[in-house]
Amino acid sequence: MKALIDLIAQWWRLPDQYQSFMRYLEDRGLVSACRILVGGTAFGMGLILVLMRWSAVGPQGSFWRSVNLIVVAACLSAALIWWLFPPTRLWSYTFVVGSDIAIAAASFSDVDPLARLLCCVVFASIGGYIAFFHNPTLQLGHLVFATLVTIMAGWPLLFGDSTDPGLGIAKIGVTLATVYVIPVVSQIMLAMLSSDATTSEFDPLTGLLNRRGLSRRATDIVGEQIDEHNALLVVVIDLDRFKEINDLHGHDIGDNTIIRTGLRIRLWTSQSALIARVGGDEFVVLERAPFNSVAKLSTRITTFMSGDNDVPAISSSIGIAIRTAPREVDETVDEIVSALFRVADSAMYQAKREGGNQVRASVV
Repeated sequence: MKALIDLIAQWWRLPDQYQSFMRYLEDRGLVSACRILVGGTAFGMGLILVLMRWSAVGPQGSFWRSVNLIVVAACLSAALIWWLFPPTRLWSYTFVVGSDIAIAAASFSDVDPLARLLCCVVFASIGGYIAFFHNPTLQLGHLVFATLVTIMAGWPLLFGDSTDPGLGIAKIGVTLATVYVIPVVSQIMLAMLSSDATTSEFDPLTGLLNRRGLSRRATDIVGEQIDEHNALLVVVIDLDRFKEINDLHGHDIGDNTIIRTGLRIRLWTSQSALIARVGGDEFVVLERAPFNSVAKLSTRITTFMSGDNDVPAISSSIGIAIRTAPREVDETVDEIVSALFRVADSAMYQAKREGGNQVRASVV
């Protein structure tokens, strides 16, 4: 029982998944396929509701036929938005809330209780969508709303003119089971995918970002504003004579040296900095700092990157590229970071050629 409670508590603490899952899809070239699939589902639901207008158990009377027409228009509009425009978190939330309202309206439009309950089954697909793209709070709100609508849809079978309690309880139960089970299964799949997506962004030895993780998050720190008061820095760090340490002391000592270096980099970087291990003994930092503080930063780096009691002794060659020029309108984040990386890498190799254990900086 405790394990179940812990599992539910862990699920409840999950953050909104939209950005992370979109990055997962982007990494695998699946964003377009996802947009086509979700838009196609909305389009298909619109066509089904059009066909219900000619059904004896479909919407009857001018009011409910008007409601049906509005829901059809909403479905087709949602499909076009998914197909024509890049998705955003706001649109995704709007899609979820709008879909729940549309499903409820479509269900109440039907005359027959069984047809209403069949329409409520579509709530399951929205629950599955939320499981992958959003958070437990939204999921809980969706499930409460879906439960109320499903009970109301099957109410005539329980207490109305078409009373058949056995059939009502059975059909409402099956509908709710479907509505609840699909999100749970989707959540299990999400946990597996999230583990894959998370581990693919981090270096397993140091816990720092890897090259892929750094590339994904670069937009967060580059932003739009770059000037002397908020300069953009790329720092490249390469350990001196690291191969000799591995050869003389073994890979366990080498791994410990890499881990220690990662910890030391955290000592002189800000909390917002991006730190990555991009090679065997090479690290990259994306940092923000005022231009007039770079000299002090260089001193801090030198102070923290080596220790008198290190066994074996280790030093680093470090290159810093500093940009204070504002970002051009057509400049991409990849272009900015790549240009700074090349300059910082060149400065690092200059430091290494001059004997290592020093910092060289260059302004772009």
